[in-house]
Amino acid sequence: MAKGYRPVDRDQAFLLPPSMTDWLPGDHLVWFVIAAVKRMDTTAFHARARLGSVGRRGFDPDMLLTLFIYAMAHGVSSSRQIERLCGTDVAFRIICASDVPDHTVLARFRRDHGQALEDLLTASLLLATELGMVRLGTVGLSSFSCKTGQTFTLM
Repeated sequence: MAKGYRPVDRDQAFLLPPSMTDWLPGDHLVWFVIAAVKRMDTTAFHARARLGSVGRRGFDPDMLLTLFIYAMAHGVSSSRQIERLCGTDVAFRIICASDVPDHTVLARFRRDHGQALEDLLTASLLLATELGMVRLGTVGLSSFSCKTGQTFTLM
């Protein structure tokens, strides 16, 4: 029988800095989404960036895109909810590398890149269909629609 309880020391510092790559298993969906975005053509998202000026550095469009794709995969469409999850959910925290974007940054990204998001989603769904990963049906994703008139259902 134990003589007492384990100590609860919430102020204890880590001996070594933690590595976020150890927080989730290697087969977690977040690693797939991160790898997939690295392989995508994201030049349309970078084209609108204003770099080389004064002020605070902006967020990497690839990271913001990864956040949106991962959030959509989990049925999250609210910018405020994505912001909250970046501070509390390990996978979201890994995507943004603990540098949490404000909900206004997320909302502006979605507004400013609506066409590029739609085009990328359409291309992704068409590729997934060709690879046999999805079948024709319906996918409902916040304000995104498919220009080709096709509808998709994830299997």
